[in-house]
Amino acid sequence: MGQPAVSIGSALLALAAVGAFPGPAHAVLDIEDKGPVLTAGAFALRITNAGIIGNAFFDKGLSFDPSFEIRPGSAYEALNHAELWVGAVNTDGVARVSGGPMLEWRPTLDPSDRVKTWNHGMPGSRRGIDDDGDGLVDEELPNGIDDDGDGEVDEDLGLFAQQTMTAEYVDDRPEALYTTSGNGESHVPLGLSVHQEAYAWSASGYDNIAGLSFHITNHGTTTLRDVRIGLYADLDSRERNDRAGHLDDRIEYETYSRTVLEGLYSLAVAGKCVTGGATAPPCGLSACTTTLSQTVPVLVDGHNRNLPAVAVLPLSHTIDPLAAITPAARYARAPARIAFLNTVFAQGRLPGQGGPPADDRQRYAALSGTFPAAITDEPGDYAVLVSCGPFPTLAPGQSLDFVVALVATLDRDSLQTLLGNAAVLYHGYTLNAVPDSLSAFSTDEWFDGVSGVAGHEVCVEAPPGVTFEWDPHCPEKFGLNSGALPQLTLYKPGQCVWTDADCDVCTGVAGFETRVNWLDPGELPDPPTVRIQPRDHALRMEWDNRPEILSDAGLTGIDGRFAGYRVYKLADWRNRVSLLPPHENWALWRSFGTRTRFGEEPLASITDTTLDFERYLYGRELFPVGRYAVVDSEVRNGFDYAYVVSTVIERDVDDGPGKTRTVRFESPFTPVFQQIAQPHAAARAAAGSVWVVPNPFRGSELWQRPPVIDDPLTRHLDFMGLPRAPCKIRIWTLAGDFVAAIEHDGSNGDGEVPWDLVSRNGQEVESGIYLFSVDSRLGHQVGRFVVIR
Repeated sequence: MGQPAVSIGSALLALAAVGAFPGPAHAVLDIEDKGPVLTAGAFALRITNAGIIGNAFFDKGLSFDPSFEIRPGSAYEALNHAELWVGAVNTDGVARVSGGPMLEWRPTLDPSDRVKTWNHGMPGSRRGIDDDGDGLVDEELPNGIDDDGDGEVDEDLGLFAQQTMTAEYVDDRPEALYTTSGNGESHVPLGLSVHQEAYAWSASGYDNIAGLSFHITNHGTTTLRDVRIGLYADLDSRERNDRAGHLDDRIEYETYSRTVLEGLYSLAVAGKCVTGGATAPPCGLSACTTTLSQTVPVLVDGHNRNLPAVAVLPLSHTIDPLAAITPAARYARAPARIAFLNTVFAQGRLPGQGGPPADDRQRYAALSGTFPAAITDEPGDYAVLVSCGPFPTLAPGQSLDFVVALVATLDRDSLQTLLGNAAVLYHGYTLNAVPDSLSAFSTDEWFDGVSGVAGHEVCVEAPPGVTFEWDPHCPEKFGLNSGALPQLTLYKPGQCVWTDADCDVCTGVAGFETRVNWLDPGELPDPPTVRIQPRDHALRMEWDNRPEILSDAGLTGIDGRFAGYRVYKLADWRNRVSLLPPHENWALWRSFGTRTRFGEEPLASITDTTLDFERYLYGRELFPVGRYAVVDSEVRNGFDYAYVVSTVIERDVDDGPGKTRTVRFESPFTPVFQQIAQPHAAARAAAGSVWVVPNPFRGSELWQRPPVIDDPLTRHLDFMGLPRAPCKIRIWTLAGDFVAAIEHDGSNGDGEVPWDLVSRNGQEVESGIYLFSVDSRLGHQVGRFVVIR
């Protein structure tokens, strides 16, 4: 939980300093409590629009959201916070870094420039489909902007995750200039814009993976040099309420290795087959495989293996094939191959002695791998910096990409598998997007340089004003005595040549030259939009029919049919350690289906046929919230309840002759604390009917949800039977001392209001007998209640 180089308190003071000066409007930072949290996986990860991943403001009281809670409701945290660092040498020849300290990244002044959430199955989100019919596929970024200039916004996205969150921010907002490092160094911006995306998947085996992608653009007027990019992650393994739980963490190392099939190919060199076992063409087919392998630092708790194990997994960054071509290498703006550095620092140690860097010069050295790292043979508070580069130049308007994943689990033994799953997930698949000039297997010659054949994975064009000669076929990959002779080709601007730049025959196979990163491991259906309405001794759940439309349109990612909805209820708040109790505290309350062979109630029985539809969606009538409604009467006034409505789809699986079984898939279980509800006593038409529940009030009441650090004031007693009019409740001690006043408007029928047992002076009331009065236009009433601590 330690802070790198600068305390969060300094950052907050900077915010306060900015607010102290009157002037133009400032950007809205998504860093406060109850903010955007990625929840579709088996975790809850806080996302901001300030280059910060996780909750960096927990110990300052600004936000009590989870940071990276593994298994929502467990209060097991795997991250304090992480920041994007981008370093470069500016025109003054000085190395500067944006992102450290925090709050050097900020959103723009656009009030809509907040973290945005995108769910699988949204209209315009189908991957690989021309959703808007403009001849382009997936050309829009999920950013709330009309990227393709057709007057529509986010209409052709191509989402691949169950849930995606996006944010836009820059490093040169005036407010950021107030940010200083611990040694007083002021922020000097590089003129960068960032489009950030965070992903979560619900499919088993992938639901412990959070993908993070950063698209970094130079929006300034000068060229930056020797650019380096990194994610500085202050990892933790602790219980949330254990304020010292981060101090006994350990660093271990984990290696994963996965082999993936890239395709089949047929190849001959100098008239001799090198595939398929034949001696001369036509040659047979051989398989191309790629091995994905890395060793990464893993943070675990030093004493309790039941706490999270977490790692930052490097995945990808921008590469430039020119860097692999000798006469053109000096024009490359990125490395030829993907390579990362993993550096571990110990929070609390001095810079240069294993502690984190303290200023831009040291941070840039850390990104370069030249700043002293920590010795990790003792327990401590560790942070991991994953970095890449250098990227020789980043000219105005040019961009770089940086992709990593956070992988965490409560089962240390499964982490290796999860790391491999994440690598395969990002590796994706290839498409034959560029038309081939001949059939993929019409010839076996190694020098056939059509798109994605015989290892020709990229079409290389010379930079403006430059020409050079090079052999695009890389004959040396077959060995010195293969008979493959060099075939020099002239490269010039405006004309690309299909080239085996990485000298690997398996990176351009069977004409599939275009790699699509991020697999879709099997998306689950979306849940409906739900509204809960409190009533007297009842709660009414209402939802819409959007999930069944998306299912029928084939947008669930699963070949199946809509089957119905399930309603889960939370009435057991015992053993609560996080904002919402864990999944096991919830119970299936009722189930509704299009068919009732599995015990469901008919969906038609809760359908409001009088409600008019809003519009057509994928050729079906889309009804608003209220299309379906069900009332829970097994509730008590003043008690806290929560509900989740999930979508179920099903498909039939053939298990052999005459045997068929039905497999069901359900939407992610993602409860929302803000949707907890209390049934309320109905307002009365006359005065004089008010009573207090519970009476007497005892220090620990069953109807109270147990307090947790982000929801501490859960204790309450309620005034019930209030008049159907605006009223004022006054509370006194038996000695006549005025304690508190509560105003309530019962005009809408709500006849109940809680009191947190805190006096008007902000003090908790003591045990004793208290008097109350209720005044409204309907009359006056007095009463009493008892508090027992």
